[in-house]
Amino acid sequence: MRWTVVVPGGLLPSPVAADVLAGAATPWLAQVLTRAQTEPAGSFESGGAPHLSWLWRQFGGAGELVTAPYALRALDGDADPGAQCWHVDPVHFAFARDHLLVVPLDTAPTPEQDAVLARHLQAALEELAADATPTLHRQRGHWLLTLARPWSMQATPLEGALGQPAHEHWPQGADAKAWRRLLTEVQMRWHQEQLSEERDARGDRPINALWLHGGGSWSALPARPFAVVADTDPVLRGWGLASGLPREALHDGAAMPARGDTVSIRRDLLVPAQFEAWSQWLECLAQLEATLRDLHQACFAAGYEELTLVLCGRRQARIARLRRGDAWKLWRRAPLTPLFAEAE
Repeated sequence: MRWTVVVPGGLLPSPVAADVLAGAATPWLAQVLTRAQTEPAGSFESGGAPHLSWLWRQFGGAGELVTAPYALRALDGDADPGAQCWHVDPVHFAFARDHLLVVPLDTAPTPEQDAVLARHLQAALEELAADATPTLHRQRGHWLLTLARPWSMQATPLEGALGQPAHEHWPQGADAKAWRRLLTEVQMRWHQEQLSEERDARGDRPINALWLHGGGSWSALPARPFAVVADTDPVLRGWGLASGLPREALHDGAAMPARGDTVSIRRDLLVPAQFEAWSQWLECLAQLEATLRDLHQACFAAGYEELTLVLCGRRQARIARLRRGDAWKLWRRAPLTPLFAEAE
């Protein structure tokens, strides 16, 4: 019985790995990881979110990564995912020299702001995309769009686009131009409101764009790699449900769940890694160490035999297995830097 923790942002670019890790104050991680059993890193197609691709493969997902319809099912079991479902996440586009940078919101919109923004999006959809019969779903801070006529596009996951030039990750495909026109219309409508000024006055990043990603249709997933999902992430929970897990097997991670192979995600390192903010990355690594140390102790006290870490970078994922009794294997001394370095 094992607990698998997926850690996006856990692998560093090879050229900077040694210098960054030289400043790490994580003695427990250094000790357990040098004695862990590790596997060679697996590579994924470019898209910048190998943590999602790795999990998608574990559940037996094939082809392009699909997240949105599964998230919708997890958030609202009664919702109709339609022929196709997309994430439409409000984000901030920041000016950076000669391009726009994709930046996450530092604070969620208030319910009043959320309603105003959604109203303008709905109006733009009715004007420019009525033939697709769009329906906007707002569930617990998540925006999802279902369509009766699917759009033909390929898109980068938001977590892979963060910190990157927006133009390098625009959706591609037959309907990409239509989406760009719709986005421009929404941005103009939002600009006429005072919401950006309100958020800026409060020190919050303005909401000035949407990121479309994760589109596809729902279907049952053929593999059930985990018996328990100990996480609030709607995509992971949705994949679990599609693999046949009952809702009782979905936990929030606040308490030790029932026995069984368990999975969770820790995104502590994701944003600083995407923005190459290595001082912040080290601070978050220290916080993550404390969380993993407590989980390590709790797992073994509850009868788990293994805590598996899936460290992910921009295109790779590496597995480190922390097993009961590793502390006694003093002969096992793997260097730390290669474990955290993503091959070029």
